[in-house]
Amino acid sequence: MSDNKRPPKDVRHGSSSKEKEMYDMCKSYKMYHVLIETKDGEQFDAIVMDVKKDQVELLVPEMMEPESYSRIGEPNERQPRYRRFGGLLLPLAGIAALSLIPYYRPYPYYGYPYPYPYY
Repeated sequence: MSDNKRPPKDVRHGSSSKEKEMYDMCKSYKMYHVLIETKDGEQFDAIVMDVKKDQVELLVPEMMEPESYSRIGEPNERQPRYRRFGGLLLPLAGIAALSLIPYYRPYPYYGYPYPYPYY
């Protein structure tokens, strides 16, 4: 009997524990709004659409400006914002960090104290 122990074999060939951890995290955040930072320092505000064997598919918003948008005018005038979403494929090995973008309730729900119907 030899004491040669093999490392546990991963289902996906050639992947490290960091890639597997990122794969599992992306899989759990599927259809969520996340912030992704790559190893080269880029940050993406995106929605995770699908996770494949070695890459993740994202929907990344792009800001659009209508032609009638003028920057000259009232300083406090609110201009409309337009966004469209484009697809992006990132390799799992290139992702350095992944986190959910928190959404907070603006105020707690207040229930009406009297029973319905009002007579």
